[in-house]
Amino acid sequence: MKLPGLFRRERTTIATADAQDHAEKLLAESLRLLGQVCTKVADAIESQRLSRQGYPHNTYLRRADKENEPEAEKKPS
Repeated sequence: MKLPGLFRRERTTIATADAQDHAEKLLAESLRLLGQVCTKVADAIESQRLSRQGYPHNTYLRRADKENEPEAEKKPS
């Protein structure tokens, strides 16, 4: 006596679940990679924008309000 349908359905269900799991994992990894690419492109655009405004490449911006604070503290005294 053979029962081909019984075992075949189990394998198909497992294969379908594995295929769906693999597809979801691939989609998640692709979105993470796309996020990294978008971050790098945004950084490059921001760097170009700052260089056009006169800031050198790879330097930190200084706060302008920190320079004026000591003078403001001296006036009320």
